[in-house]
Amino acid sequence: MHSFMRTQNRIALTIFAAVAGVLLAVHGNRVVMTNDEGIILESAQRMVSGSRIYVDFFGYMSPGSYWLQALVFRLLGVSLRTGRLIVILDFAAQCGLLYWLAARLASWKAATVVTLAFFGFQIADPAFLTSAHRWDSATFALAGLCLAVGALDRKAAWGRWAASGGALAAAVWCTPSMGIVAGVTAAWLAWAPARRKNLAPWIGGATAVGIAGIVLLLSTGSLLAFLAQMAWLRRNYSGVNVLPYGSIIGGYRALLEGSTGPLETAVRLALVACVALPAIVPPLAILLGATAMFRRNYGRRDVLMLLLPGVAAMALTVFPRADVMHLGFVAALPYAVAGCALAWLLPGRFASWLALGSITMAAIFASNYGRGWQDSARVESPVGTLRVAKAQAPDIEHLLRQVPPGETLFVYPYMPMQYFLTQARNPTRYSYLMPGMMTQSQAAEALSELEARPPEWLLFTQLSPQDFLRVFPNGAGLDWRFTELEAWMRSHYRPADSPVSFAGYQLWRRTEALESAAARR
Repeated sequence: MHSFMRTQNRIALTIFAAVAGVLLAVHGNRVVMTNDEGIILESAQRMVSGSRIYVDFFGYMSPGSYWLQALVFRLLGVSLRTGRLIVILDFAAQCGLLYWLAARLASWKAATVVTLAFFGFQIADPAFLTSAHRWDSATFALAGLCLAVGALDRKAAWGRWAASGGALAAAVWCTPSMGIVAGVTAAWLAWAPARRKNLAPWIGGATAVGIAGIVLLLSTGSLLAFLAQMAWLRRNYSGVNVLPYGSIIGGYRALLEGSTGPLETAVRLALVACVALPAIVPPLAILLGATAMFRRNYGRRDVLMLLLPGVAAMALTVFPRADVMHLGFVAALPYAVAGCALAWLLPGRFASWLALGSITMAAIFASNYGRGWQDSARVESPVGTLRVAKAQAPDIEHLLRQVPPGETLFVYPYMPMQYFLTQARNPTRYSYLMPGMMTQSQAAEALSELEARPPEWLLFTQLSPQDFLRVFPNGAGLDWRFTELEAWMRSHYRPADSPVSFAGYQLWRRTEALESAAARR
């Protein structure tokens, strides 16, 4: 038994190292313009320069992911590759832990199939593997649950129980709703007398990490500002960010429009099912896992009594924005439980065909990443040599020539990655200023900062009501623009002499600077 466990540990570590190595090579410097990635990178860079989160600049979320990224920047320097390091390690760790858990619950064959399927489907969209606090929290939470499962088989495992509690507390520092998973784990420990003795070291580990975070906030004078930001999130995030469970931006109908016959419709439905897997797998895992637990003489009911509520708790952490993308961050545990349950319940031949089909579809989806990478070009930038889609390369090269590092730039409303790529200075305390979530008072504060220190450059896109509702379909009653702020920008800026348009944003320059340049000519 111990030999088998050591073998599975080595394989899991090999998977972690292989996935991390490959993605660092092909994904570490690949530019994919997402709304969220720059929030962490731009903010972490401010922290490295000495600014205090929540006090000196607007910190959107809890500080765990900011701390991690700032640490990497301090140790390894500022580049896109170091900015991607954490998310790559997160994903690699999830692949390794997924294999370890599935091999422990079922077999190495089931673990191999479910790990390959998870890897293939998850990397299909390169924009998904970008810095996000939910990657960090989901990985810590999965590690905490796996540590608990591993500790069950050891007589003296107080260190593992403490590490489990610490990992789940770290998950909460990255995403507070992960407290649901921590609560499920604590309840599972307290429920059975045989496990109850392990609750003390588990709480000790969680408390140590919790206190360490509080001390870190106190040391920078940020604790009260952090609490105020959490209150702001409760008021302003939930209302506008409601998305139905399993939804996608733009809706599924768009994926089926234009079908020319039954065969194409069937193919598209199969592809849509694959796209929706992060929403399908959690309830499937709970249903199949419960069926396996009660219909078979399965000897690890104690493990399933943790993992089945754990799957539900992981899914609950993404609410109110329970779309497919957010469910994808927490998909590893549902994949493991569903894959193992299918291995337990299905006849061997049927399970083999299902495994072959799953790996084939995952490979087809994964090939999308490879095609996009091949259709990219190298671009030199202040944050390293970048891989940029060939169609976008001229635009980003033009942008980097126009806005050199150290210039002042304001991006409106929501693309903070532009600050990081250009290494331009943001004169406001806001990495983004998205109508609907941000308030009119915050827009007024940003306007005051812009009036006091007008930036040389502006990257601007005009949201339409349709654009706003596409991202925030629950925001029909909210103001989709900051009229006064936009009026000031239009009156003080106009498109640059050499037009630049990148990721839907146009480069504008301060009118006075344009007039001065024209006079010199």
